[in-house]
Amino acid sequence: MRENFRLTGLGFHFEMKAKPQPSSKTSDSSDPFLLSTPQLLDDKNPLVETRESKVRQWIRKLPVMNLLHSSRALLDGLTLLNEQPLQEKHRVQLLDLYRIPINTMLLSFDPLHLRQLPVPLAKREQVAQNIAQLPLMLANGYKTVVKQGYQLDHRPSKNKTLLLAAIRACEQLGYALLHLFRIAHPVPPQLYLELNQLYRYAEHHQVLYQLPHAATRAGIDKDIATIYKRLMLLAIIDPSRLSEREILSTYELLERLLTHVEISPPHGPLEGLERKCCFIVDLNSDHPPRALVPHGFTSENQNLRLFNTYSLLRKVGELLHQAEHPSAQRMPKIDVQLLRHLAPYLNASYQRPSPGKSLPN
Repeated sequence: MRENFRLTGLGFHFEMKAKPQPSSKTSDSSDPFLLSTPQLLDDKNPLVETRESKVRQWIRKLPVMNLLHSSRALLDGLTLLNEQPLQEKHRVQLLDLYRIPINTMLLSFDPLHLRQLPVPLAKREQVAQNIAQLPLMLANGYKTVVKQGYQLDHRPSKNKTLLLAAIRACEQLGYALLHLFRIAHPVPPQLYLELNQLYRYAEHHQVLYQLPHAATRAGIDKDIATIYKRLMLLAIIDPSRLSEREILSTYELLERLLTHVEISPPHGPLEGLERKCCFIVDLNSDHPPRALVPHGFTSENQNLRLFNTYSLLRKVGELLHQAEHPSAQRMPKIDVQLLRHLAPYLNASYQRPSPGKSLPN
């Protein structure tokens, strides 16, 4: 297997040649499997703590109220940990210890509260940047496990540690994307590419909807397909048109609509109605799904997937109709105004305003 490393926006770029399997309907293409991972040291650094009990104790002592100090300490610790040559299960166990405070920081992050802190502007901006880097650094560690599993020809369908690492990598890349949307920061190069690649990897190994054994105990309630669909729907809507609070509300709302989104390889020419409801994504590109261009697509590209929102639009229409014509039947509570604003953007044929323009009131 040929390996290449080069610097990218997320770290070192690692290429793994996919093994051709022409008989499989979901076979990987001959394109390389592109993931960014830090380069491992040849030998362990004895100064880096890798005992779980000691790492857990150190994390518990972090000053959670001092976001600048604790976020910097976690970044420094992850940087050193990600360079260590470790057995895959041990690596995931250590990364999961870091995941707890990092997820807490990400999910409790409040830009308004941060702006009100009595600290200089430069420090507030540094906190936001540190928190944006944390899930990317954590994802790097999980991706290292995926890479090692690939090198050893381990299958995530039979190796729960490998499946766990792939799901965690998607989760952290997703949290990074959500955080960047919330702080109105540009998405770094390779982030969409890596989400697309991990989706392709899971699709190839038929684990898109699979959770590892004892998933609840491991804190996993979402598979790779669910994580990916939610993030791509959010990207399709374009969060630059939303306020910070609307972004979170939209993210939460989309979770309830994911079962109505279908992703599949294109199987031929699209009819008029189908074309209006289909976005297309190249799993070997650094882009989210995009509306189909008038001349369509090249069916020979095995990395193309149709992102079909037809059923989703029907469901949204039903929810809006129920909200306008309430009946005795109990209806799930939704933000009707937000849903009405978002609905046009889920239609691939909708003429979108210029980027950055707010949604209409």
